Amino acid sequence: MKKLLFVFSLLFVGIYANAQDKPQFLEVDYQMEMKLDADQVMASVPAAWKAQVEEPLRQEIKNGIFIDYKLKTNGTESEYKMQEKINNDQTPAGLILQQMTAMDKEPLFKDIKEKYFLKPYNVGKAYLVKDSLKTVNWKITKEKETIAGFDTYKATGVMNDSIPVTAWYTPKINIKDGPDRMWGLPGLILKAEFEMNGAELIIAATKVAVKEEEIKITKPSKGQILTEKEFMDEMLAFQEKMKEMYGGGVDSE
Repeated sequence: MKKLLFVFSLLFVGIYANAQDKPQFLEVDYQMEMKLDADQVMASVPAAWKAQVEEPLRQEIKNGIFIDYKLKTNGTESEYKMQEKINNDQTPAGLILQQMTAMDKEPLFKDIKEKYFLKPYNVGKAYLVKDSLKTVNWKITKEKETIAGFDTYKATGVMNDSIPVTAWYTPKINIKDGPDRMWGLPGLILKAEFEMNGAELIIAATKVAVKEEEIKITKPSKGQILTEKEFMDEMLAFQEKMKEMYGGGVDSE
């Protein structure tokens, strides 16, 4: 009898271990809200363009800037991609939204196990940013909020050594992933709030779908490989060249 119980206990442990090892396939819809200070945005616009773009820029900021993303994950690898909307009313997208779409149309690839990400950009030339996923020293609180039908817990930390971030994660989904470069909490991050480059960003999940079929994540491979800092330095140099070409920077008032 003892031997029989021992065999059954081994069988149960084996089933439980296999269930734990089985990858989870999820698709999560997120919406990012971008809040900007109109005066600060206008201060960065070259004087030669200001009269032409001021009114539409201020109106776009007033109306609110919302961008949809989708996270596809198998538990260890993920793809986070902007979802371009079909504009049924035929009105042109706002200037800021057009720029965001142009710069962010390629998916972000994350490998949670190996702790790195890949992000392609095509700005007249193909680049592939490859860098480590920065570790955030998260402080988990007891504060709770329901997001996309899940109970979540609040956590705070600092990204990139200087950007305070607030995140909400659900322990019910045991994946240490989240929107954009968010990761590292004991559960999927369903909401993140932080400020970057003068913009207040709020990224919140609107829908979580569990998939039975395997989700295949495509790993980007094309483009000149740079670290994130190297890429930003190159883009800043390009921006300075553009200012020189179009004569004269921003207002100094």
